Amino acid sequence: MMKEYLKHYRATLTVLGPLHISSGQTVGKKEYIFDSERHTVFIPKLPLMYQWILRNGKQESFEDFMLRDKVDFAAWLQRERIPRKVWEEWTDYKLDSTDAVSDTRSKVEIQTYIKDPYGMVYIPGSSLKGAIRTTLLGAAIYRNRDRLERERTGIRAAEFKGRKGYLAKEYARLEERVFHTAGRSEKTQDKVNDCMAGLRISDSKPISADCLILCRKQDEMPNGTVKELNILRECIRPGTKLEFHITIDSTLYKGKRENILRAVRQFGECYMECFSKKFSSGDSMKGAMLYLGGGSGYVSKTVTYPLFGEKGVEIISKILNNTLPSKLRTQHRHGEDITIIKTENLSRFGGRKMKNFNRERVVWDMFSDYPDMVTSEQIAKNAGRDRKNNGL
Repeated sequence: MMKEYLKHYRATLTVLGPLHISSGQTVGKKEYIFDSERHTVFIPKLPLMYQWILRNGKQESFEDFMLRDKVDFAAWLQRERIPRKVWEEWTDYKLDSTDAVSDTRSKVEIQTYIKDPYGMVYIPGSSLKGAIRTTLLGAAIYRNRDRLERERTGIRAAEFKGRKGYLAKEYARLEERVFHTAGRSEKTQDKVNDCMAGLRISDSKPISADCLILCRKQDEMPNGTVKELNILRECIRPGTKLEFHITIDSTLYKGKRENILRAVRQFGECYMECFSKKFSSGDSMKGAMLYLGGGSGYVSKTVTYPLFGEKGVEIISKILNNTLPSKLRTQHRHGEDITIIKTENLSRFGGRKMKNFNRERVVWDMFSDYPDMVTSEQIAKNAGRDRKNNGL
């Protein structure tokens, strides 16, 4: 018999902008085949390809191509008179590239999307849970910003003693106030008190790699100037729907669906207020949007802006200057951020600029009674007394 305190739901995400979650692997610039007529990139199965090359006496030519030749893979195949019907048999999957790749620019490596052992595409549950955690924390801070001057003062005054551990204690205290409400231990700081242990999110149901497109990363300045970068990423195509299974342990995590949606909207409002509205192509709120994946940037993955508001650009400049390696610090020049709003990350696909902070509208059609968030008045009333409700 199913335990009554465990509640099971289904949630659906609709991808609104190109979504990239890295596998940590790349396809080298000489390891994919670009078909310029069809604007398609073919990713080969390397074992099958190498077997054919060995069987057909092309090993020496292929080694010379990889080590010394400056042409791309498609040109080598044509030069070796290897017909399309042969190399298509090596194909693992293909990507619609439109203008992300062309014969007029140098080829660059492709950052691949995470896939399961069968080559199917999915979103890890840990990625979605991490995005929800940041959203819940940021929304709670955003609503209670006026009551957190001590926390702001502590972050401003924090001494930099090295990248490792910088501001860890300050942000841990914020998380304790919001999430350490499970009541498993009398010591609030104990990790066992984290109510997020009661939220379990599966990986999304795997879908075919046919949903992938190839996007080129761009940076946009507030004045509309766009800089194209030599970064290619496999991304899930906008409009794709992905389904998750969510289990809530109501002994640790209590609440309703409306509260999580409210938190998502509030975090989005803060994002628009402090960052996105500074750009001519900035986002507009479309329901309950989550920001997820590679390229979504500092603003959507941290709670500095919810805590400091628009004035947070000064402290963020300090944080980034302290934590970036010296070479990147010189390149990014975050010391200028107090007068300049830095770049917005975009992807280019099909001649159109699309937000690479991966706007995703969460459609909770089958997801009810989502965990509640306690109001600021309740936080004050329950402090030190009632640890069973969420401090959100």
